[in-house]
Amino acid sequence: MKILHACLVASTLFGGATASANELLTDPGFDQGDTFWGKFGNADFNMFFGSNPHASFFADGAGNFGGVFQTGIAGSEGTVYTFSLTNVRIESNFNADFRFGLEFYAADDATKLGESFFNIDTSNPTDGLVTGDGLSFTHDATAVAGTVFVRPVILFDNAAPLGSGQGNAFVFTASLVPAPGAAGLLLAGTAFAARRRRG
Repeated sequence: MKILHACLVASTLFGGATASANELLTDPGFDQGDTFWGKFGNADFNMFFGSNPHASFFADGAGNFGGVFQTGIAGSEGTVYTFSLTNVRIESNFNADFRFGLEFYAADDATKLGESFFNIDTSNPTDGLVTGDGLSFTHDATAVAGTVFVRPVILFDNAAPLGSGQGNAFVFTASLVPAPGAAGLLLAGTAFAARRRRG
């Protein structure tokens, strides 16, 4: 009976769950601006496109840089995390280094132990310029030894001069979840612990 109960609880939490059930981000749609997200440099939270809030990255000035991040997300070493930007607009003349990923921190949430980033190629048309609406990108990263907090970061830098117009990027939704394998391990561990208590 205890084993069945443990499996049902774990299945409710992890098995067959949608991404939102395991979502680690607070405010993944940037609805509350900088209430839960931090920002630096030439980045902000806006509603330029109707009523769709988003993180804005203003690469329309030479040398511009900036980013957004979220702190206080509990993590554990060895866990694989999937960080996704699920609805992105990159304007056709965006010309800067644009990347996103995870930083791993110790118990003080200030001592960085490591990082893993994915570079979005936006500035070299001969390699296939990635611009447009409704873009999505996903990056998996394994938390390094000693990780207690995981910090998602989206940033840009090295903005080049623009001939005309604006060259900005916007992220409308993001997601941070333990990779599916991590959920499976948690389920197996819960069932094993229940079996040991019974025996």
